[in-house]
Amino acid sequence: MKDVTENRNLEDKLQRVQKMEAMGLMAGGIAHDLNNILSGIVSYPELLLMDLPKDSPLRKPIKTIQESGMRAADVVEDLLTIARGVATGKEALDLNTLVTEYLRSAEHQKLERIHPLTVFKTELDAELLNVTGSASHVKKILMNLIANSSEAIEGKGTVTVSTINRYLDEPLKGYEDVRTGEYVLLSVS
Repeated sequence: MKDVTENRNLEDKLQRVQKMEAMGLMAGGIAHDLNNILSGIVSYPELLLMDLPKDSPLRKPIKTIQESGMRAADVVEDLLTIARGVATGKEALDLNTLVTEYLRSAEHQKLERIHPLTVFKTELDAELLNVTGSASHVKKILMNLIANSSEAIEGKGTVTVSTINRYLDEPLKGYEDVRTGEYVLLSVS
């Protein structure tokens, strides 16, 4: 009698790899098609804005369309990243700038209209260190944290977004892989 467990495990692993390759090819094709569609949604508003007077009431909705198209393009980029099997590009980011940009966005203004009894405030460390990451992913995280916080409030309340530098002098319990050193802490409460 021969133990075929190892052969079965290898066959299963090969099938999973082949499925992932097929899904990656499909996701890449879908992402490519979506990028073609989104190019007009992102670029045409810019052309319209160039021809509109500064005080036109159409500027705001056109800008909202453009920003939504750009967010959709970021999602497509994530899909392409997964399809290619590579990590997202990382860059030095000023977290305070990303917080401020989000709080000025049309998406956040919509959140304020949905939750008129919620006050949004910031406590941002002026000496904040830069972080390394993907701006689009950090913006999505911010959006989700702030939206979840505001949805958790019943009646009147405040959502505070704060940033601060922290030095970690020993690993946190359960997070031994996190090394000691300087970190940036983002808090949404």
